[in-house]
Amino acid sequence: MVIDIHTHFFPDAWPDLADRYGTPDWPRIRHLEGGEADILLGDRFFRRINSACWDVERRIQDLDRDGIDLQIISPMSVLSSYARPVEHALDMARLFNDAALELCSRSDGRMKSLCQAPLQDIDAACGEISRCMQAGHLGVEIGDHIALKNLDEPGMITFLHHCADVGAAVLVHPWDMMAGDCMAEDMMPWTVGMPAETHLLVAMIEGGAFDRLPHSLRICFAHGGGSLPFLLGRMQNAWEHLPVARSKSELPPKQYVDRFFVDSAVFDDRTLQFLVSIMGPDQVVLGSDYPFPLGEERPGTLVRNAGLPLEVKARVLDGNARKFLGLDHAAHPSAVKSAPLLTYGRYLHVPELLHLQSTPSSPPHHDELLFIIVHQVYELWFKELLHDLDEVAACLKASTAAPGSSPHRPSCGGGGGSEKNGPDGEHPTGSEEVYEAARILRRCTEIMRLLVDQFTILETMLPTHFLAFRGKLDAASGFQSEQFREIEFLCGQKDEKLLHHHAPDLEAYAKLMRRLREPSLHDVFFEALRTIGGPPGTSGSNEGDGHEARVQAIRHLYQSERQHRDWIDVSERLVEFDELFMGWRLRHIQLVERMIGTRTGTGGYAGSLYLRQTLDKKFFPELWEARTILQAE
Repeated sequence: MVIDIHTHFFPDAWPDLADRYGTPDWPRIRHLEGGEADILLGDRFFRRINSACWDVERRIQDLDRDGIDLQIISPMSVLSSYARPVEHALDMARLFNDAALELCSRSDGRMKSLCQAPLQDIDAACGEISRCMQAGHLGVEIGDHIALKNLDEPGMITFLHHCADVGAAVLVHPWDMMAGDCMAEDMMPWTVGMPAETHLLVAMIEGGAFDRLPHSLRICFAHGGGSLPFLLGRMQNAWEHLPVARSKSELPPKQYVDRFFVDSAVFDDRTLQFLVSIMGPDQVVLGSDYPFPLGEERPGTLVRNAGLPLEVKARVLDGNARKFLGLDHAAHPSAVKSAPLLTYGRYLHVPELLHLQSTPSSPPHHDELLFIIVHQVYELWFKELLHDLDEVAACLKASTAAPGSSPHRPSCGGGGGSEKNGPDGEHPTGSEEVYEAARILRRCTEIMRLLVDQFTILETMLPTHFLAFRGKLDAASGFQSEQFREIEFLCGQKDEKLLHHHAPDLEAYAKLMRRLREPSLHDVFFEALRTIGGPPGTSGSNEGDGHEARVQAIRHLYQSERQHRDWIDVSERLVEFDELFMGWRLRHIQLVERMIGTRTGTGGYAGSLYLRQTLDKKFFPELWEARTILQAE
């Protein structure tokens, strides 16, 4: 299940509040053509919205499109009315709280709601929370301060304690966009002021609020916690070195991060990864800010595509939200509709996949979509090649591991042949693992054959059609493909000088550095040959005697065909993979010259002139050189 805890709504109509309360500047809605409407404060324009705010059918369609199973709706902050007389604010809260439940009642269990409360009067707010929880709300959305009072103020502590007592989840959302006079232009109140205001949760930490509140309080801060994740180290440093900075908190700031959640509305992969690293994988929940333009265009896409482990993504998309909302199935059997049946599109994430082809040319050029899709497909196949080549290395390692040498020997295709005793009670020589390595290498060669053939699709473009959008590539270049470089490093073709090209992408740089340092498939293969009786010096450096020893090991292998058919099969697959990889390089050169001749590449590289320098590079040169000295049996 996927749960989005941060979305907003407006009803399509509500009473004239200025007439109802006899005071001006209350929120009202003015419908326009095309399913749009303006929200006004009296006669002053506040925001344009669309029918997704009130049209349940449209929201459900968007949920299905984006693979979201449950959406939590909450009121917009403009409805808070904290500065109004309490009797008016309470009446208004009831109007919109009941409207939220009415919307949810038409969603077939796909939408649940958070209410609002008149926090200028704590008793009235607590009373409304109790009413709303009994009516079916899951919790409440509140602002991060009331007038000049922060969330560590005694009245707010009482309110939050009441929320914990009645099981109400609390979503803290900024509402008045701090420093508005300094950020009046260029949407800065929305892009900077609103998320920055969320940093006021600092008051809950340094003001000792969490020390006075029960651990049963479930509270979440919108927009990734605003500035807090980036300030936490500074707060910790101050707490450790300046007694005055400790204020009223009993513990260092970092020890409170497990007391609250933050949502994922940060709109950047590396920022999300940083957020998870600071908060921990159990404290981040999916929040999109749907259906507004500054929200996530396709809710859930950032988390699904983030460079996070699958189990962490699962927690962010589902498990953490269940904890925040109190949606334990045993305690709340009717709180969530059962998850939809798995479909082809959900299993493969087809909606997200088809949304990843963005063409920057304007007006869009017809062939640019082809160019993007072909290169994305290349990257997907590169991912599979890395997956398979790593498994080949694991199989070769497992094939020569001494029996019982390690309780954590690499698994290989689920096969356990090397763990079984032979008919004479002796441990076999790992033939099943060698067979599995050869089998997976065959897949790798077929993938490479497909990748070579894929150039013919790109060649259906005319050079002039490619040049029409080539300028939009800016400094982007295939030279920067981290996965292609990973394949080279994994197969043994390591060049540390190339790392600086990937330095701007810290994650890619770290992956390549790991590949640079760990044994390559080339190393593993020749080490395996050494353990089955190859000449001394078979593994190790590519230089001097070591290289010649490896060539002789291959000669010995082929001259002893009857004893080593399985290893010869692996060797032939490696040669074939090498051959196809060189063929890929050649076809790449031909395509580049067919499209742009000998021009400099988009990344500033020397184009086809550079590519020709790589043409004769081999991953396993010893396998080729041994052909020169083989003799017929």
